[in-house]
Amino acid sequence: MNKNKTTNYISRDEANQMIENALRRHNRRSTIISSVLGWILIGGYSFGLFQAVQNV
Repeated sequence: MNKNKTTNYISRDEANQMIENALRRHNRRSTIISSVLGWILIGGYSFGLFQAVQNV
């Protein structure tokens, strides 16, 4: 029983490059999501503030 073993290993540099790309993509997406959520929350807060001021 001879098993053919293929070695499809990646180098340390390739692994580091893949990690850096994944971190860069994650940071970009999280920044966009945080910005959108921040604008929604600021909009809701200002809307509620204007409503409260108008009713006083």
